[in-house]
Amino acid sequence: MSKSEDYMKQQIEELLKNLSPDERELLWRVVKAERDKLHMKNPRGINDDIKRAVTEIVKRLPE
Repeated sequence: MSKSEDYMKQQIEELLKNLSPDERELLWRVVKAERDKLHMKNPRGINDDIKRAVTEIVKRLPE
């Protein structure tokens, strides 16, 4: 692995480590939605899946 790849990996790991539980869940749900649609030639509903995830998580946040 090159130095730049190692640095990038380290930066990503640091970013992921510092996510809040809600941010981590949102990231996981977006990645899952994308993986679920990846096999489709014309993926439909991905925006709705992401919007639903954001809406559900935002509703739980304190005001």
